[in-house]
Amino acid sequence: MTKLRRNIPSLTRRELLQAGGISLAGGFLNAFRPFNVRAQQKVQPLATARQVLFINIDGGMSQIDTLDAKEGAWTPSYFDIRSFSNDLKLPFGIMPNLPGVLDKVTVVRSMSAWDVVHGRAQYYIQTGHPLNLALAKEVPSIGAVVCHELAKQRKASDSLPAYIAMNSAGSQAGLINQGFLSAEFGPMSLSVGDAAPNLAPQKGMEETFQRRWERLQQLDGTLRGGDPKADRSFGDYHEYYKGARAIMNDPRVPEVLKLTDEDKKRYGNSAIGNSLILARNLFQADAGTRFILASHGGWDHHGNIYKENSRNHPVLIRELDVAFANLIKDLDGIPAQTQPGKTLLDETLVIVMSEFGRTPGPISETRKGREHYMQVHAGIVAGGGTKRGAVIGRTDEHGGKIVESGWSAKRPIYMEDIACTIYSALGIDWTKTLENTPSGRSFHYVEPASGTKYVGFKPVQEFFA
Repeated sequence: MTKLRRNIPSLTRRELLQAGGISLAGGFLNAFRPFNVRAQQKVQPLATARQVLFINIDGGMSQIDTLDAKEGAWTPSYFDIRSFSNDLKLPFGIMPNLPGVLDKVTVVRSMSAWDVVHGRAQYYIQTGHPLNLALAKEVPSIGAVVCHELAKQRKASDSLPAYIAMNSAGSQAGLINQGFLSAEFGPMSLSVGDAAPNLAPQKGMEETFQRRWERLQQLDGTLRGGDPKADRSFGDYHEYYKGARAIMNDPRVPEVLKLTDEDKKRYGNSAIGNSLILARNLFQADAGTRFILASHGGWDHHGNIYKENSRNHPVLIRELDVAFANLIKDLDGIPAQTQPGKTLLDETLVIVMSEFGRTPGPISETRKGREHYMQVHAGIVAGGGTKRGAVIGRTDEHGGKIVESGWSAKRPIYMEDIACTIYSALGIDWTKTLENTPSGRSFHYVEPASGTKYVGFKPVQEFFA
């Protein structure tokens, strides 16, 4: 039996610094704590990464208009599709920056999804599990599981939450929280726009803040003292407040959550660009954050997919292109925290993907867009021990069918495989299960089967050098 961890209740963003977990199903499961942790099989995690940045392209990015470009009569001339090494084609006209970092990343063209409904597919992205409404309240996000596993590595000086999500509450799944795990492993939700969130007291208010904190301790001190006769939620709230106070009093926080004009310009002056600046700062500060989910919304292009000067494909891909390329350059130029001679990119596993792809071939005649498509989609992995300059997988001439998966399983790469890969890269046994869930059903870090058949999910070893 593992040591029980404190179960700290989750607060809403309004209740605490406008930051907290937002769940598809909601609910706080105070009475349940995991124990009887066991592994299903003997595995050897790679342990090549220290932290994870997951860039969630929310809405379904068109693979044939980005990382697996296919040219046809429908292709706008300004796409300027060009060929690169490893039989890779990209729309250089709207992705001019990615080619500059292709030698640092791996492009993946053999991904598939299980669902084409946004809410369920986004839930899959965040948890690695199919949505089961009977169990939705108890299933934690991948980020929460990661933070649960890495809690023993947390330093006394770590004041920032282990899991931070940016602009991730607006998807149709919402932001999935810690489920039945302790609330300390749930995400702090930040809304990042033109300005960074301000989590520090205003200048000149430090004394007032401290005085009010001390008075609060006096007013409800009896509830904070750990009296075994009192409901333990009182003590849990006390610990949660202590965590919030630690963030607000850490002198590093204003500098970490800082967006300079120079950085904003380099990263493209967009919400996703600013989110990735903060992600870089958070990992460089090494103040406790180990998993970041940064979402880039608006990719559901059923109509007018190529319409410029709108929140459609050309604008969004340009935003992502410049932000991602500069992030990779910066991470690869910052010294690693724990590995002499390495960079922050070497320590950080970066994953870029959406919940599914879009229909290949000509765009629809009526709406001039592309529909949901689960057979094929594409993404990028970088850092954390992954290969540099590689391309995995190949599709047919239309971009609608995988003809080479590019890995040992000889099948598409699913979200469960990505979850296995994340866990393995962080040194976590992906075959573990946790018991004592609210439903009484064992929680598998990764289920061995999809909703319809046994698959045997595993890490994609071919991602790694």
